[in-house]
Amino acid sequence: MEYPIINYKPALSGETDQPLHLQLVDLEKLSAQGHMRVVHHAGEKGYHIKLVLNSREAISLFVWNDKVFKSRNTLARSYGVIPIEEIEVDEDEGDRLIAEGSYRLQNGILELRIEKSYDEAVAKPCTCRYRLRLKGVKEYISPKHGHSTRPEYYLIALRKP
Repeated sequence: MEYPIINYKPALSGETDQPLHLQLVDLEKLSAQGHMRVVHHAGEKGYHIKLVLNSREAISLFVWNDKVFKSRNTLARSYGVIPIEEIEVDEDEGDRLIAEGSYRLQNGILELRIEKSYDEAVAKPCTCRYRLRLKGVKEYISPKHGHSTRPEYYLIALRKP
């Protein structure tokens, strides 16, 4: 499947485990909806919001704090399109499933519906809506993924409709 892409030319180069066009998916122009999972990976200080696109792919959004589950402005980094298997939780590795629910992304508006919480200290059942605004693209060399080109978005909280 083809996705809208951010027009960006990387300044860095090197080995990567994900093609550039999958890293630079433009979430402000993407329309999608479906199942969502919130996962905390061992050793990380934030949470991955995994948005299922289809039977083979998902988008992974990383947030550094729990503000996103409380309808408060925050920042998110997109890890782009990932294989669907990466939404699974590996408890043997110390991963924790925080919540599940659904999402809708359209015209730069992201709606997250937490329907089932496994850790209410982080995320209680709720619906949060955000306008996405591209902050910029962060480039770095990751020990795990190699050369990474990651869009970062401001998530600007919207009032309930």
